[in-house]
Amino acid sequence: MKKLIFFSLTMIFCLLLVGCNNKQDTFSLDKEYYQNNSFNELDKNTFDDLINNKKSFAIFIYQPLCTTSYEFNKILTEFANQYQISFYKMSFSDMKETELKEYIKYYPSLVIYHEGEIVDYLDANRDSDSEYYKSVDGFKKWFSNYVSIQKKNDNDNLILEEETNNDTKIDAKLEDIVYDENKVNIYFFWGNGCPHCEEEFKFLKSIETEYGNYFTLNTFEVWYSKDNAEILEQFANAMGDEVKGVPYTIIGNKTFSGFSKNYEEQFLNAIKEQYHNSYDVYFDKTQ
Repeated sequence: MKKLIFFSLTMIFCLLLVGCNNKQDTFSLDKEYYQNNSFNELDKNTFDDLINNKKSFAIFIYQPLCTTSYEFNKILTEFANQYQISFYKMSFSDMKETELKEYIKYYPSLVIYHEGEIVDYLDANRDSDSEYYKSVDGFKKWFSNYVSIQKKNDNDNLILEEETNNDTKIDAKLEDIVYDENKVNIYFFWGNGCPHCEEEFKFLKSIETEYGNYFTLNTFEVWYSKDNAEILEQFANAMGDEVKGVPYTIIGNKTFSGFSKNYEEQFLNAIKEQYHNSYDVYFDKTQ
C-alpha cells in the first residue's frame, strides 16, 4: 500500500515537472522587425525568400474593402505603434498562391513564423480566437504568448494618422457611364463572394420591372480589381465617406454602407425622389 502511494505521488510530481517544462517559451522576431511600425505588402516571391532564409516574422492576411479586415487592421496598427513592431501584409487572394492556403481558410488572420516555420495563426472562424480580434490588449494576450515584445514607452506612444485626402475631384474616366436626366445612376461597389452584396444584387434585380425606368445600375467589383477599388476610393472621397467595406452604394446624393432588409425602403425612396435631374457624383465631380 505504501509503495502504491509512493508511486502515485512520484507520478504526480513528474507530471507537474513536465507541465512546467512545457511552458511556451517566447522568441524574438528578426531584429529588423523591431523599432519601427511599418506594414509592408508582401508578394509570393518575397514570401518564399523569407521562408527559405528561415526568417522569423509575422504576416497580416486581409481582404481589401472588408469591414472585419478594416477593423482588425486598426487594432494591429495601434499595436504596432505602441510596441514598435512591423508586420507584413498580404491579400487573401495573393495568399492562395502560397503554402498558407493549406492553413488560412478565413480572413482576416495573422500568422507568426519562427525560423521559416509556422508557429500559430488566428482563425477568424474559431470562437476561441474571437477575443484576440477585438482590442489591442486582446491581441497582445495572444501574440505575446509566442513573440517577445518591448515595453511601450509612453513618451513615444504617438499614433500618427495618415493625412486625409481633401481632393474631392474624380479623375477616373468611365466611358460606359452616361447621364440621363430622367434616370438616377446607381453606383454599386461589391466584392465577389460577399453575402450582403449578393443580397443587394437580388433586391435591385427584383425591382427592375417596376422601377427599371427610374435608374441605371452601374456595378464595380472591387475585391479582385485594383482599378475598381481606386474608383471606389475616389467616389467615396467625393461623397465625404470613409468606406470600411462593401457593399457601398451611391444613389444620387445618398450613400449606403452595407445592406439589409431595412435598407430596401430607403433605396426605393432615394430612387423615386432623385430619378429626375438627379445629382451625379461622377458627372458633378469629374475634373
